[in-house]
Amino acid sequence: MPLIRKSLICSFKIALINIVLLTANNIGVGAEQTKHSSALNLRQLEKSEFSKTQWQFIASEKYKINNAVAVESSEDGIPSLRRQPSGGQRFEPKRIPLQISVPQNTYRASPSITIINPSAYGASWGNAGIGLGYQERARFTDESDGVFGLGFGLGNAQKNVGVQVGISLVDISSPFSDGSINLKLHRRLPKDFAIAAGVQGLTTWGSTDGGSSVFGVATKRFKLRSDRTKPFSEVYTTLGVGGGQFRSESDINEGNENVGVFGSLAIKVIQPIGLVAEWSGQDLTIGVPLVPFKKIPLVIVPSITDVTGSAGDGTRFVLGLGYSLSF
Repeated sequence: MPLIRKSLICSFKIALINIVLLTANNIGVGAEQTKHSSALNLRQLEKSEFSKTQWQFIASEKYKINNAVAVESSEDGIPSLRRQPSGGQRFEPKRIPLQISVPQNTYRASPSITIINPSAYGASWGNAGIGLGYQERARFTDESDGVFGLGFGLGNAQKNVGVQVGISLVDISSPFSDGSINLKLHRRLPKDFAIAAGVQGLTTWGSTDGGSSVFGVATKRFKLRSDRTKPFSEVYTTLGVGGGQFRSESDINEGNENVGVFGSLAIKVIQPIGLVAEWSGQDLTIGVPLVPFKKIPLVIVPSITDVTGSAGDGTRFVLGLGYSLSF
């Protein structure tokens, strides 16, 4: 097999690990957003209930004062004021207990927001993931292929910087003979923005021949509905630039050391199912991430890639499975 074609295949195998790692990342993101949303709603409700209590107290006191003062004519006919007995029980302001209904139909995982592309979200300390990537055939071959990966997070993307470390084992038949280490630094910003920079294939061993791919990426979440458990509640957009595997196939074939542009658009159709369309820098990939179980943090991502034919030798089926771990 020509070296260039082999390099394309290996680069794609390394890219498949994003399915694994992004599954874990999005589980953490979904839980964090739900937690943040619940805390925000709690503060808003508490403020609302407190305000109601204050106004109830003021209105009641005003009513009490108005009823306690009456106009009465004195003996000389000049109106005078006197305090009337209230004739009832003493007013005792009461605060209504705050009750918040907690959704019972939430999932432990969220559908992934990219398929092959990296996003700006990443794992932080306390999050890890394992998974498998499978393609029915690799580019320019008739043989199926797969990749096993695991990843974990360090740091805190909310407070400073998160660090995601991923390990890709690109030969399942001999897991530790060929592989790579991937690194991503990521930061969560206000207004539902996130940014990241990283390297796919920071270190490789064995017959990967995929090289390294440096990238920078930004992700933005758009909230379409206040309740993220409702259909079509969120849209995620991801845009990035990178070298290596993110270049077009023609640039790789010609040896042009330039950068390519990649991007993803993800829609949360219903709580456990999403729809993703993305440009990898080489071709179009479309997939339907889904979470089959409420209580099990497993995400399955069936997809088709090389849809437009601008890269590879025809459309191919790709499947990713990811499982998250928390500690």
